[in-house]
Amino acid sequence: MKLWQWWVIVVLAVSGPWYGLLREPQWSRVTWVPFRGAEDKPRDMAANFLLYVPFGLSFAGDTRSRNVAAAALAGLAVSLPIESAQLFFRLRDPSATDVLMAVCGSAAGAIAARSKIVERLARFAPGASDN
Repeated sequence: MKLWQWWVIVVLAVSGPWYGLLREPQWSRVTWVPFRGAEDKPRDMAANFLLYVPFGLSFAGDTRSRNVAAAALAGLAVSLPIESAQLFFRLRDPSATDVLMAVCGSAAGAIAARSKIVERLARFAPGASDN
């Protein structure tokens, strides 16, 4: 299994709580316009962005083209179902901001992979060979 596929599992697990299930979707709690919801706090936006950076990094690293658009679309494909599921949970509020931050985080990770910044940083990791 590729690293980005494992990362999807991590994102799903972190997106809880997975209790408080409701029978009817709560459309009134959806924040359709990014950055307009009461729950769109800078800390939450940063956390959502940073959660998807490793996903985009590993997704782009596993593809030969390291296509930023493909990584962003993959982030969208992971984020949309998660946000949609939140319609049925009492303690969650689906938000366009969360989707946008997931797309941006995935793209940022792909950009980092494309720029080979990870390879440069790996030289400074503990145990890296001194060639």
